[in-house]
Amino acid sequence: MRMCTPIRGLLMALAVMFGTAMAFAPIPRITWEHREVRLVQFHEPDIYNYSALLLSENKDTLYIGAREAVFAVNAL
Repeated sequence: MRMCTPIRGLLMALAVMFGTAMAFAPIPRITWEHREVRLVQFHEPDIYNYSALLLSENKDTLYIGAREAVFAVNAL
């Protein structure tokens, strides 16, 4: 029993897409309990939706992306 050409092409495309997705798989995030670290609250008036966080490579600056603003704060 032979597979139809359109189905075969679709399966090949899915295999390539899945392989590419696995090659660029995201790095797992580090998890921690809130009791394990000292937390500091950050807030600016009239700034909302703090949705993007990026720690610098040397781990001393935390970049915070918010709606219409980006902040760089000392992470030490």
